[in-house]
Amino acid sequence: MKKFFLSAISVIIAVISFVPTTLAASTELAECQDLILTEEKFNNVLANNTTHTTEENTRATGLISLYAIAISKSGTNTLNIAGKTTGTYEVVKSGFKEVVIQRRANSSSAWSDYIVYKDIYIDEFAYVLARQITVTTGYQYRVTCVHYAKKNFFSVQKIDNVSNIIQF
Repeated sequence: MKKFFLSAISVIIAVISFVPTTLAASTELAECQDLILTEEKFNNVLANNTTHTTEENTRATGLISLYAIAISKSGTNTLNIAGKTTGTYEVVKSGFKEVVIQRRANSSSAWSDYIVYKDIYIDEFAYVLARQITVTTGYQYRVTCVHYAKKNFFSVQKIDNVSNIIQF
């Protein structure tokens, strides 16, 4: 009888581990929409991130030749996100494995996940991310991400990156 229960529990755990899960990072519903930005405005948002500038990251090695992520303020409670992942000519899929919008209270040192996006990529060598999100005031915001490029089943590159910080 013990073996039956142990086997049943093992099967249940195995089935649960294969069920895809979606992260709910916030109980608040943030309004998100894709942006259509001119190249100049897009580059202006990227220029906000002085720590991780586009020029600095052009020396990337491997499949990803250029990567960047940055945020800017638009209005009293609107956050613009601009990011790009550019692969070499061999890349067949590029984008972001994960994009996490994080926030922290002005008096806190710990970041908490606010919104999480997973698997944002296209079957091209370059991907541009431009999103606008309505946020709550009284917090600092930043974006962490994982840039992603794939050449084939055996050749994949991922690079972690962090944006600048914006105060609302």
